[in-house]
Amino acid sequence: MVEAAAPAPAGALWSLHETAFTAGDRAILSPLTLGLPAGRVYGLIGPNGSGKSTLLKMLARQIAPTGGAIRFDGRPLTAWTGRAFAREVAYMPQFMPASDGMNVRELVSLGRYPWHGALGRFTAEDEARVEAAIQRTGLSAFRDRAVDSLSGGERQRAWLALMLAQGARCLLLDEPTSALDIAHQMEVLAILRELGDEAGTGAEGGAMTVIVILHDINLAARTCDGLLALRGGRLIAQGPCGEIMQPENLRAIYGLDMGVMAHPVSGAPMSYVL
Repeated sequence: MVEAAAPAPAGALWSLHETAFTAGDRAILSPLTLGLPAGRVYGLIGPNGSGKSTLLKMLARQIAPTGGAIRFDGRPLTAWTGRAFAREVAYMPQFMPASDGMNVRELVSLGRYPWHGALGRFTAEDEARVEAAIQRTGLSAFRDRAVDSLSGGERQRAWLALMLAQGARCLLLDEPTSALDIAHQMEVLAILRELGDEAGTGAEGGAMTVIVILHDINLAARTCDGLLALRGGRLIAQGPCGEIMQPENLRAIYGLDMGVMAHPVSGAPMSYVL
């Protein structure tokens, strides 16, 4: 079994120490300790109710841990002001709020709010960031379309464009492909993979850090550099995709007998239920 609780490496972008979350007498997330270096794509995997969304919400400061500590870039989350944190970390929840009749460009422009506030002037840099995000997500032809008129995949790309316009160096996404067909899933995941590969997308010219919850283990292994596996509120495995994608690890994560084979083209590991 892959070791689940590794000490946080020096200089990790995210550092968690005995971080936990309880509701009443129920442990939603048991104490976990780990560190995540910058510039990588991490997949959060595991069955429903394993604590994935809770962990992501704690990283996003949507809820506070009831035990332990979380640090981002060496500073406790509580030490960050709201605007300063929003300039560094962008969060996409599982269920997106209503877009209230906005078109794509107006929605994406909201990503610049942490930089100029409600009354600040929209600068040429803001315009450039918004335009770059729209182009990056393939939405140039839709910039004047109402967000509510878009297909599910187009809508997800519009929200992803908002996150890119935000200029953050870390993206947190909760099941961004759950309601999409396979073609649109691949579109969204391809963008995330590119962000993790390309210099210049993150802070100071480095690659962006992405933490994404995915239910499809094969898509997670295809997209991510490393996987964090939760079950029953516990982090039970973490490591490179090739290490996690082993039959004994997959059974511990999902409670099913699963086999692993090499992809006929890429050679990457693929799992299947026996």
